[in-house]
Amino acid sequence: MTERTFITEWVVELSEKGLKEFPADFLSTDDIKTVNIPNKTLVIGQEFFGNYEILSVDGQQVYHASNIDEAKYIIYSNRTKPLSVKIPNNPEYIKKTLHLYNEYIDSIIKQIESHYKKNFHESNNSNYVINEIFRHLNLIRL
Repeated sequence: MTERTFITEWVVELSEKGLKEFPADFLSTDDIKTVNIPNKTLVIGQEFFGNYEILSVDGQQVYHASNIDEAKYIIYSNRTKPLSVKIPNNPEYIKKTLHLYNEYIDSIIKQIESHYKKNFHESNNSNYVINEIFRHLNLIRL
């Protein structure tokens, strides 16, 4: 098996199994606000006095997050390029939702690493392989 085949097999497996959706599968409150965002890839921009810019990849300013957790929340929510994001009003719920999602993503990373080590004993290229799998699935771990 080649690394390219390994990547393809994992992309197919994770796609067929169905990835959990952020935030819907992790959010545990109805006390939310809805923020409209463009149907574009988003990135975290500069920090200004504790606030973080959310930008589209073409440089358009989309939103000002009040802290890094809210910025990460919006970036994670953008995986499927929705037109709006539901954000908890309580910052503790944002942290809790991020924590649950990060645990989920970390569990996927551990599974991939474990299988990678079984298939490629001599290689230290697991980070590249995981990044490629995540790139194909449009997954991010901040």
